[in-house]
Amino acid sequence: MTQALRTLLLVAVLFLCAGCFFWAYSHPGSGSSRTDVDDKTLESIIVGSTTIEDILLRLGEPEEHYDAPTVFLYRWVRVKGFFLFGVAPSRAGGVASESTTEYTLHIAFDENDKVSRYKLSKTPLSIR
Repeated sequence: MTQALRTLLLVAVLFLCAGCFFWAYSHPGSGSSRTDVDDKTLESIIVGSTTIEDILLRLGEPEEHYDAPTVFLYRWVRVKGFFLFGVAPSRAGGVASESTTEYTLHIAFDENDKVSRYKLSKTPLSIR
């Protein structure tokens, strides 16, 4: 391939890519105070080993607390979305999408104050 042909091909590829912009984001929903729960935190909860004290140190006070048997309930909201914008010689355009999900974490403890089970539920709230 000649130098001129390679340069022409490179210019064509750069022309096609230069007008594109993609941005993905994720953040806590407005009014959601719980921002520190992630996959790593959930993986650290071990049935039969993790104690109430461990959970309180990692996640703080629960939104709701039930006795006999002891159950903690944590809730938080997460917003995820993306924005794609493109420019061509004759036009420009873009697309955006955003979804809001509420997460609910139920943690039940046994009579020794150790985790007996836990469940994470996701509820889509809105998609725009």
